[in-house]
Amino acid sequence: MKKSFFRILPAVILLVGAVVVLGGCEKKNENNNENEKENKNPLKNTEWKLINFVDVGNNTKKTPEPDSEKCYTLKFLENGDSLTTTSSTNNFIGTYTIDIKTSSISITSLGGTKINEIYDGILYVESLIKVNKYTIDKDVLKLYYNDNKNYLEFKRR
Repeated sequence: MKKSFFRILPAVILLVGAVVVLGGCEKKNENNNENEKENKNPLKNTEWKLINFVDVGNNTKKTPEPDSEKCYTLKFLENGDSLTTTSSTNNFIGTYTIDIKTSSISITSLGGTKINEIYDGILYVESLIKVNKYTIDKDVLKLYYNDNKNYLEFKRR
């Protein structure tokens, strides 16, 4: 009887240890999923239309010209940290980095032609390059630049 007890004891100890370890991993995975949700990029796979250039200090808004559905769109792509945008007459592609905790954003490597930009096209592209902070409130995206004195106001498409 004692011999069979000592044969079974290591198997029981191993089984109890496995249950404890696997149970601990399951809780850790749940926490990791929660952290991933909290750290999820809110811009990924979204599309926006510029509706205003805003000057915070003067409390003024300017509607971009030309006022066309094709102009001043911004798409944050699903794959990677890439974006595409259309100015008054040109298409651009670039990358961005985002820090969700500090609401900071930086648009980098914005490449494309700047041929025949009209009206607010040059202002739009130059402003995008300077962006350093963002806020999202429902369907409105604000991209701040110039020490938060100005922002580009977008509406979700």
